[in-house]
Amino acid sequence: MLRRKPTAIAITSEDVSNFEDTRLRKLAEGDNDPRSTKNSSNTNFDPSDELKPLPGDKARIVRSREERIGISRRS
Repeated sequence: MLRRKPTAIAITSEDVSNFEDTRLRKLAEGDNDPRSTKNSSNTNFDPSDELKPLPGDKARIVRSREERIGISRRS
């Protein structure tokens, strides 16, 4: 497979200035937007919630090692 030289990207101060202006304008519009999620009830976000099952999902059945490999404690 042939390889080519990487493309050089040059960012000018004008590019940075345009980006910052656009970002500030969007932030200002978001402050006036009543649908803004900034003041929503999700401010108490818990990162460990991602590990919890969703309400519609079935609970995982936790079995011991012996149950998984088919050994019964009852004789």
